[in-house]
Amino acid sequence: MKLIAITLFSIMALGNINAQEKDTHLWENRLVLMLTNSKDNSDFKQQLGEFRAQEKDLEERKIVVYQVTPKKYATGISDSPDWNKGDNFYEKFKRSNTNFELILIGLDGGTKLRKKEYTPAEELFEKIDSMPMRRAEIEQSH
Repeated sequence: MKLIAITLFSIMALGNINAQEKDTHLWENRLVLMLTNSKDNSDFKQQLGEFRAQEKDLEERKIVVYQVTPKKYATGISDSPDWNKGDNFYEKFKRSNTNFELILIGLDGGTKLRKKEYTPAEELFEKIDSMPMRRAEIEQSH
């Protein structure tokens, strides 16, 4: 798992994420990568809309969303995010020939879920909530 985390954050560095930012994610945030060949892709737009409607639940689960296209990436769920150049980011994570892919990366840097289509936020939350680290977070907050 350590290798996966190192690989993930090495790839992010290639996408121009500065070292300080990438280091803040490991053991601090879960990442959701939304990879799309076009910002006009229907699955991408539906997923983004779903996440906007569930913003509080994303924050509660420490989820940082990355919007990733073949040439750039942005952090967050804004309709007009600050885009960064990142040619390698898309290529390194894209595993299918579909136009959309969603990847959940856990606090430990490991890939926890990979989908090739729009995924209801509730399905993502159920996956996260079943993880031992998340159950511990819930227990600590009560």
